[in-house]
Amino acid sequence: MPGEPALTHRREANHFRPHATSFLLLLATSVFFLATVARAQSGEQDRAASIQQALSRIEAKRYEDALVIFRRLSEQNPEDLEARIWVARILSWQGEYVHAEESYQQILARVPENLEAELGLIDLWSWQGQYDRATEGLLRLRARDSKNTEVLLRLGKLARWQHRRAEALVYYREVLALDPDHQEAREAIEALLAVKAYRIESGYFLEEFDLLSNTNGFFIEFLHRNRERLTLLARFQWQIKFDENNARFVGGLTYRVLDRTWIRGEIAWAPTGDRVIANQDYTGEVTQGLGPKVAVGVGYRFLNFRDAKVQVITGLLDCHPRDNLHLYFRYTPARTRFDLLDQAVWNQGGWVRLVWDANQRLSPYVYFAVGAENFAGLSAEKLGRFAGKTYGGGAEIRLPRHQGIRLGYYYQNRTQARHEQGLGASYFVEF
Repeated sequence: MPGEPALTHRREANHFRPHATSFLLLLATSVFFLATVARAQSGEQDRAASIQQALSRIEAKRYEDALVIFRRLSEQNPEDLEARIWVARILSWQGEYVHAEESYQQILARVPENLEAELGLIDLWSWQGQYDRATEGLLRLRARDSKNTEVLLRLGKLARWQHRRAEALVYYREVLALDPDHQEAREAIEALLAVKAYRIESGYFLEEFDLLSNTNGFFIEFLHRNRERLTLLARFQWQIKFDENNARFVGGLTYRVLDRTWIRGEIAWAPTGDRVIANQDYTGEVTQGLGPKVAVGVGYRFLNFRDAKVQVITGLLDCHPRDNLHLYFRYTPARTRFDLLDQAVWNQGGWVRLVWDANQRLSPYVYFAVGAENFAGLSAEKLGRFAGKTYGGGAEIRLPRHQGIRLGYYYQNRTQARHEQGLGASYFVEF
């Protein structure tokens, strides 16, 4: 029939049109999928490169640069827990404790029981001296996994910082039982066991003055430590100073009342005939730790010379910016009254000392002091009016078998072009 072929052709075209559409949809979907995969792979490669870059900044101690990178990653993807944990961790290293804690808490609200965030939060509390809170958190983690060496190691550190030596040894030994090659736990045990209960030290000292005769002397000292809570001191010193023989006996104790509160008392006595050293010397001091790295305190000292009485007020600050770096500040205004003159005057002074534990064998230190005296008459030291700056240094050298040597030297510049210098050396053994 006329026209039939044309109708057939149209039907065939209509029959094949859905198949063409499906093919085009499949092709478009495939292209979209491949493009998505390519973008994901490219994004993952960019993220990995960014993380590597940030870690290299951390290794170089460029924490602020690393923080910028991790913040960018966490903003791009709020589900990137690794980046968010690094943000909180770096903030805590920088002392931004409030913001760091907020970051950790936000992570734990989204992913409860995230171990890295929990440990980071506990470290944060520990560094702020919140020991009870940190210990409670660690004990919860230990109940959840009793064989986690990171948890046990932190429990050991907290016990050690709180002077609970026996408890710290238990935790460190648990770590070694699980991981015999754990270097930090092994070194911590060695350090704890290295602290002996008794020490005897003996030494010699020399002082040279440019206007008076030199001082020579020696001392012997006995020290007893009772589990880092009580320290007892006994010392005998003999010297020739300004052509006068002097003997001095010293007794003292230091006692830890609470975890971070220390009380120190010391009494020194010399024969009443001595004129150039105090016949009685009494010292009292209270120190309060504000955390594992800072302590402040006050002290009072009374020196009764034959011809004068001296009262010294002390303000002190101890800082430990790193485990092997220790900084000590002392401000020591003093009031001196001479019996014959019946007059009193205040004098100012102070000193700072920096100690560096270079390694297990060597601890060098440097020292600087400044002071001034302005008396109406002679001072108890018979040196008159002066101001001086003192520079000093030395080291403690620890030998095998719990022995050691201490060496020290100082030089003092005084007014009127006068000077003084001194040196000392001693040997000690612990048992």
